[in-house]
Parts: sequence; C-alpha cells; structure tokens
Amino acid sequence: MLKEHDAVKTDAVTSRGVLVSLSSEIVRWGICNMLERLDPPRPVEPHSEVATASEALRDGRYSLVIVDAADGEDVLLRLTEEAGRLGVKVLVLLDRADAATVERVAALPADGFLVQSDLTLECMSETLERLDRGDLPMPANLVRQLMARARNGAGRSFGAQIRLTPREQDVLHLMGEGMSNKQIARHFGISVHGVKRHVTNVLAKLNCPNRTQAVSIALKQGLMGHG
Repeated sequence: MLKEHDAVKTDAVTSRGVLVSLSSEIVRWGICNMLERLDPPRPVEPHSEVATASEALRDGRYSLVIVDAADGEDVLLRLTEEAGRLGVKVLVLLDRADAATVERVAALPADGFLVQSDLTLECMSETLERLDRGDLPMPANLVRQLMARARNGAGRSFGAQIRLTPREQDVLHLMGEGMSNKQIARHFGISVHGVKRHVTNVLAKLNCPNRTQAVSIALKQGLMGHG
C-alpha cells in the first residue's frame, strides 16, 4: 500500500494514476486497496486533504480523481471544475442514492457515480472501464431518483430555449437512464460512432463538458420529462 502523498509508482504502469481524495481514512484506504487489486492494477495515490486536491491534480500525473459527496458541496464543486479544466475525470462516491443526495450532487460536473454500499471489486472494474470508454457510469438507484425528479417536473421553464432533434432527445433520455454508448447503439440499431456523434451534438447544444452535467442541465430545463 502506498503511503500518504508518496509519488505514484509508474515503473510497471504507463498510464496516469488515480488520485483518491477522500477525507475518511477508512474509506480512502479501502478504495485504494480495491484499485490496487484490479487487473491490471491502477497506479494510486491517496490524498486526505480534499480542499487541496486541486493543487495535486495540476502536476499532470492523474487521469482520474475519486471524491466523496459527503466532503462538502463547495469544495467538491471547485475540485470538479478544476478537474474538468485539466482533463481529469471525476468519480463521485455516494453514501446512498436518495432524493436528498441527488439534489446535492446533480449540479456537479462529474463523469460518474458510485454508491459505497454497492461497491465491489467487479463494480469498480466495470465503472472504470465505462469511464475509459467515455460512458457515464451511474448506479441504477441513482438513475431512478433522477428520472423521478424529471417526472415530478423539475424546472420546465427553460425547455424551449434548447432545440434538440428527435434522435438527440431520445439519446439524451437514454443517457439519463445511465446507458453506455454501446447500449444506446444496440437500442436504436445504429453504430457506436453514430451514437457518439449524437452525444457530441447534445453536449454542444447544452454547452456541457460531460454527460453527467448534460443530464443535470436537461433535468433542470425540463428536457427529460418524457420518454
């Protein structure tokens, strides 16, 4: 196991590492241990000071940062925005997927979510694979909460300002359900490349850097109330 703030060992791994920025020592070391047990293992560096994690990201050693939704909304927002500017993906760890949690994290420009109680080695491996493919990994419980939020009419007053084609609307809806590009392609019987083009168009029209923020904006503007 790596010591706090030790340099990431890259002698056997050529990819950039994972910064595990969690204030809870138990959770932090548990996540690090899980990442080191993956096949292949990910180079990992634990970081206990969430407020200073943005500085750690700037040295270019990391492709992913894992944060805890419980560590404070303001701190997380600054960290996720900085990660987005640096091209570092953000995976948010949730203690539960209830309505209150959804309200707290919906605006975060994250690239994926994990629920701590559901976390297994297999789940972590699948989540990182989906992140690498550019998908939006999201637990089913969180998807249901987001869709319930949409059905309840969260923010419909701005929907007319954004013009999506019918296919883009359908793709956006499936993104909100947590489907990967491959799953969306299978659903419509089109190529993954075609799906990526639709996703790119949706992100551009919503002016969002990633799928999570696009879904959040769509929910707020009433673009996902039907499907």
